[in-house]
Amino acid sequence: MRLLLAVAEPLALTDGTLTASEVRDLVGAVWEASSGALVDACVLDPGADGFLRALAERVPDEVVTVARDTRGRDVPVTFRLGPATPGGARTAYVEAAALRATTGAALTDDSPGASAHPDQCDLGARTSYGVGQVVAQAARLASRVVVATGGLGAHDAGAGMVAALAGTGNGPDGPLTRGGAALGEVGPADAAQVLAAREHLAGIELVGAVDSDLPLLGLHGTNGALADADRALAALAQELERAHGHWAHEVSRALAQASAGAAPRSLLAGPTAQAGPVAQAAAAAAQAVRETSRALTTLPGAGAGGGLGFGLAALGARLLPGTAVVADVVGLDARVAAADLAVVVVDVLDASAVHDGPLPEVARRAAALGLPVVVLAREVLAGRREQAAAGISGTYELGRDEPSARARVGRVARTWSGRAPGA
Repeated sequence: MRLLLAVAEPLALTDGTLTASEVRDLVGAVWEASSGALVDACVLDPGADGFLRALAERVPDEVVTVARDTRGRDVPVTFRLGPATPGGARTAYVEAAALRATTGAALTDDSPGASAHPDQCDLGARTSYGVGQVVAQAARLASRVVVATGGLGAHDAGAGMVAALAGTGNGPDGPLTRGGAALGEVGPADAAQVLAAREHLAGIELVGAVDSDLPLLGLHGTNGALADADRALAALAQELERAHGHWAHEVSRALAQASAGAAPRSLLAGPTAQAGPVAQAAAAAAQAVRETSRALTTLPGAGAGGGLGFGLAALGARLLPGTAVVADVVGLDARVAAADLAVVVVDVLDASAVHDGPLPEVARRAAALGLPVVVLAREVLAGRREQAAAGISGTYELGRDEPSARARVGRVARTWSGRAPGA
């Protein structure tokens, strides 16, 4: 029997939290010993702080550089460089979470908990400038750059990243480098830095590996999610929503004008002017701005990483689910095709785990080949109907501690291998 074991981290047991690598080793060893199966184990974890670790087996080369964290302090940061293709092309993998400020204040991620700290509004001043610095360095070594958006802890809609890639905004005074709350001050010249950044990245394939499908704006956008996560941040979320909206409009206008050749508007055309060629051109230009803005701000994933997805999309990046990116790098399709059974380990099997992350990625690929999928979880909350709809053949709770987990893995392994206890 050949088993594909896919793990997402962590597993929060009462006697200690196991990382994905530790879960992989524990489950793989127990399953193999209990059933005699050949276990092919991998980690699928594109979440905050886990993207590069998930790629380590297939992308071992690391490059260390220096970039600014979200508070503007220079820190060492690592990105990974994939092997060269026969044609010499390479892919670089950048993790935004590596630039997250980790000391001195709260808000080390995009989620709740900030209200317990007096400097909660620091979130509105954090910048993605360092992400742009690392992307620029990666683009010198690779023809394709993948940026994982999760865990940055800045809500500046990628403006700082744009400034770094455009080669401007090095001082503290530019609105692109002062965080999301300052984006209400941007003008056409600031937004034009998107065009300069795109020019500097000419010939580079840019990909955003997003950790959510949030759009940038609206009740269900990144700022709406911020307010929902912590009511104390509602006022800041509204401020960021307005600032992001203004930034998105200016960026969309710059992109639309560049696409149309920046046709001039007539200052003589007023509300009573006839719809002559100039007025028609102005109306067409305004419509192009609206369409560009709508396309960028409603794009699934544009709100990921506090709007970092929006900044990447404005630079011409494709936004892809982070799990799918990791799955492709670790060769999940081939591994599924070679297996007789797929086992996915999650901490809690709930609606989120069923619909997002490693489980649906494995289940989708397994379903195409008729491969059964079994889920091991510390706790199972999803109902049977929800499990069946997700293509899950069986679910098992691991228990609260490591001894319980080991015992349950052994029993499940024997059940699915048809091996009698003690055999």
